[in-house]
This record gives sequence, C-alpha cells and structure tokens, in this order.
Amino acid sequence: MTIICHPENDPNIRYVLGKKGINNLLVICLNPSTATGVKHDGTTDNVEKIAAVNGYDGWVLFNLSPQRTPFPHLLDILPNEEYLSKNRDKLEAFILDPDWAIKNVWLAWGNNIMSKTYLKEQAHLILCSLRNHSLVFWHIKYTQKGHPYHPSKQSINRFIGPVKDIVLQEFDVVYYTKHLLIL
Repeated sequence: MTIICHPENDPNIRYVLGKKGINNLLVICLNPSTATGVKHDGTTDNVEKIAAVNGYDGWVLFNLSPQRTPFPHLLDILPNEEYLSKNRDKLEAFILDPDWAIKNVWLAWGNNIMSKTYLKEQAHLILCSLRNHSLVFWHIKYTQKGHPYHPSKQSINRFIGPVKDIVLQEFDVVYYTKHLLIL
C-alpha cells in the first residue's frame, strides 16, 4: 500500500501521513517528528503495528500541531494560526472523505499537550468538531495527568508493554473535552 504524506518533503510541517486500507483508523498525536512518506519513525512504526493488532489495515495520522520537531518542547511558543487552521480543515476533509470511511479515532498526544496553551486549545477545537460526526474514540491508556498516551517507542516500552498486546480502549471524549481547558 502507498503511504500518503502532505506536504511530501517539507522539513518544517506535515499535516497528514497515512496508509489507506479498507478499515482505516484516524490517529491524532501531538506533532510530527521525522516520519515521511518513505521512512517511518518510532511513533509511526507503533501506530501501524497497534492499528493492525486492533484490526485496522489502514491508518491516517494527524497531529494537534503540524509543526515538525522530534522535541515537543521546541514547538513554537506562539501559535501559527494559519498552520493550525489549515490542519483542522485538512482533518475535517479526511473525516468527510468517503474513500477513507473514518469511523474510529485514536487519541494519542500525551502530557506534552500541557507544554503550550495553544495545543490544549487546538485539541479542544478538534474534539468539538469531531464530536459532530458519528465516531468512536479510543486511547491506549491515560497518563497520570489524564491525557491519552502518546505511542512513542519510549512511552510504549516503559509504561504500556509489548505492542502486540495493546488493545484500544474506549475514550470518554465528552468528559475529556469538557475538562481539557482546565486540566
């Protein structure tokens, strides 16, 4: 299957990365790191494996912020509203695209959502929008601070266990959205 990546070769931003299947899982993480349409990184390796273990042959990865960095603390201090708005628009387009038939969403951004106010605001806007669709929300585990775990190699290996044993769990999106901005 072909990997899609938009934009394909931009070292600064990435809106979407995925592999289309018949049963597709939408995954929302924090920010893109080094993965491209040609090369996975640790997170996308885990995304693909966990999706497969849970019965998904396709996956599409979005992030709260499209800004690329392997170090979330290096994300811009102030939000780039143009990029964030475009990110939400592209996400909405995927939800509405019948070719992808998105019905399930895995939320996976971890505690680094707390590092920048705009990340929490972006999550809130995205979740409010996604709740307007008939979607099922999943996570792999809650962090101690109540956020959905990020699927990085380090996080999975240290706190969750073997990828082959990870079962997606229902995520209470109504409760989380209601409390997100005060967490």
